[in-house]
Amino acid sequence: MNKSIVLAILLAPSAVSAQERIDSAMNARIRDEGLNHSKVLETGAMLSDGFGPRLAGSDGWRRAARWAQDRLASFGAKNIALEPWGKRGKGWELDWYSVDMTAPYYLHVYAMPNAWAPSIKGKLTGSPVVITIRGDSDYVKYRGKLRGKIVMNGRPSTIRGRFDAQARRLTDAYLDSISRLTDPGEPKDYWEDITGWAQSMQQRNHLIDFYIKEGVAAVLTSSGNANALNTSSFLGYSTDRSKAVPTFVLSKDHFSRIVRLAEKNPSQVTLSLTLRTRYTQTDSVGYNVIAEIPGTDPSLASEVVMLGGHFDSWQAGTGATDNAAGCAVGMEVLRILNAVGAKPRRTIRLAMWDGEEQEDYFGSGGYVLRHFGDPRTMQLKPEHAKLSAYYNLDGGTGKIRGVFLMGDAKARPVLSAMLAPFADLGAGTVGISNDGGTDMVPFWGVGLPGFNFIQDPIDYDTRTHHTNLDVADFLLEDDLKQAAVVMASVVYHTANRDEMMPRAPLPKARK
Repeated sequence: MNKSIVLAILLAPSAVSAQERIDSAMNARIRDEGLNHSKVLETGAMLSDGFGPRLAGSDGWRRAARWAQDRLASFGAKNIALEPWGKRGKGWELDWYSVDMTAPYYLHVYAMPNAWAPSIKGKLTGSPVVITIRGDSDYVKYRGKLRGKIVMNGRPSTIRGRFDAQARRLTDAYLDSISRLTDPGEPKDYWEDITGWAQSMQQRNHLIDFYIKEGVAAVLTSSGNANALNTSSFLGYSTDRSKAVPTFVLSKDHFSRIVRLAEKNPSQVTLSLTLRTRYTQTDSVGYNVIAEIPGTDPSLASEVVMLGGHFDSWQAGTGATDNAAGCAVGMEVLRILNAVGAKPRRTIRLAMWDGEEQEDYFGSGGYVLRHFGDPRTMQLKPEHAKLSAYYNLDGGTGKIRGVFLMGDAKARPVLSAMLAPFADLGAGTVGISNDGGTDMVPFWGVGLPGFNFIQDPIDYDTRTHHTNLDVADFLLEDDLKQAAVVMASVVYHTANRDEMMPRAPLPKARK
């Protein structure tokens, strides 16, 4: 290789680091502590195994939050609190359920109740009615025909991706393509991100109301994931649906088998269902878990760098990759920085959010509304001027491969410099792209630098996302270690910059 090229490669990181004042000695200590003395898997496994599902408002969520507070205290974190974000809907607890086919032969059906589904009184038995509701004409077709029935909504579909790898890492070619994009893409803004969800919720509630009005006894639907049992839907989290219909999600194979049998000879298929659930309303206030490393520079300590991920999960598994992984990494970041004696100039604040899975970003959205401003009116609060950046981790157990800028082009050279020392760990990609569907969106919605890390997908979409396989067995220790090291360095260097993170122009108020 040409000597001048070798020299350029050797000097490039130093030149960039000098521009951003990268602390190589601190990075070395962070690496050693995070890679050789890690507690991240221990934390993630306990969050996953120790308390059951962390459904928003559930006893499992509260037990896990109390444990996390104690754990953070043992890591040396300060100002640990359960901070209210606002009012939430009813809590929900699952006590018992069963789904069985008793004729034409016995089958213990792989199933899970939808969250917030009401109880079934006693045992419900009967032959299922197979329907398909896609539009208004279908409502007319089935009106008056479903009272007291066990309804199976949907029909068998082709299982796709059978020859695809179940787990994967992002390729260098893909990461390079991300770094070359010049258009942030979709969602174009905060409102585009949340509008699609609102529309789908409106359609879902219309269907639920139809079931209630028609007097349907129970509804069975198919998991969308052929490899596991996916339960990412719910009933009445923020509205009172005390008379809602009991609903279950069935594994794709069992749902399809029962539908085929029922369509061939409906009267010969018999199902038996039980369901005992409880609504809890002991405390209708929702909380986020907050912890800090206070800033040490008298002139900058009132400014804040935030990191976080959502603490709640769905009920089929125990929320290991979604998102005990991100929370464990965030907690490990505070542990690492305290262990290496880091003295950040600005305050570093960890937030583990409530209610993300309901897609209205209840916890993070409520926090932004209380502390920073209203995305509808763009009426900003004094703390808005004090937040340097928010870094989000919610992509499963995979390594950090870089960061999405969310359209903040001015931040590219800063984050490129911060990630450059971790190129050997595969974390060097900086892309302009907007990303959606998780807790940096409310920050972005009021014009704050809210970044989401790019992560290797592993088997997040194919196996674990919102499924019964979202358990500690699918956490990858080395990937979590790498993520904690990279995140700790980025957060630390953001806290120690002379200036706050560059910002994109403020969005306009909603008309």
